[in-house]
Amino acid sequence: MKISNISFPYPVLGVNDDVLPKLPNDCVVAKADKSENDYILTVTLNYDNKDIKRIVQEGKAQYCCECECQKTLFRKCFKSSEPTMEIKIPRKSVLGRVSINFYVAVTKEIKGYSNSGFNDDYEGMTFDMEPGDILAAFPEAHYDTDIAYEKLQAAGSFMVIRKGENKEDIFFDLSGDKIEILMPQSHYKAYLDPSVEGAAPIIHSSIVLNALTYALIQLFSNEDDHKQKLWAR
Repeated sequence: MKISNISFPYPVLGVNDDVLPKLPNDCVVAKADKSENDYILTVTLNYDNKDIKRIVQEGKAQYCCECECQKTLFRKCFKSSEPTMEIKIPRKSVLGRVSINFYVAVTKEIKGYSNSGFNDDYEGMTFDMEPGDILAAFPEAHYDTDIAYEKLQAAGSFMVIRKGENKEDIFFDLSGDKIEILMPQSHYKAYLDPSVEGAAPIIHSSIVLNALTYALIQLFSNEDDHKQKLWAR
């Protein structure tokens, strides 16, 4: 169940300001690992709402994690009575990006649900909740199975320097899977020339950060144009 851009007929923690306090910045903490057969995610859901926690402890709701891969049509829901859960996704069942949604879902009918954290707009109101209704919705997360995360410390995994056609200016090309830094011929020669001591580190330190900054600005301002590219993911 994707909760982005969905309105509920009752207040849900994590949607707008329906229930306070809001979810913290670290509301989803995940650690990724993999075995021969599975991608393994260890996830902890953090929130501060005693009423929802009590309902979970009473067995009337549980933590759910819904994983979906659009490329393979894989979809599976994992459930837990604890906010920390281990999720195993079969490696042969997914390809590329896996979308992951976390929420607290009702498992038993709740009559007259109220919450001390309700926004003032809902003061004095109660709601009858059915199994499957959502009490809390956490931000959507992603896991990219085609990215070698342990190699991301090397800029070359998502960035490349090439000779450009422009004779004077450096140009950043974001149209491919890697960020391409296109250099004027004179700069590119110096970059490759082993006799120019320290040329490559100087060029890296002066240009790579600018390229990253430019790429991030473009990503945030035109996310739909770039979000599926490898460097953006």
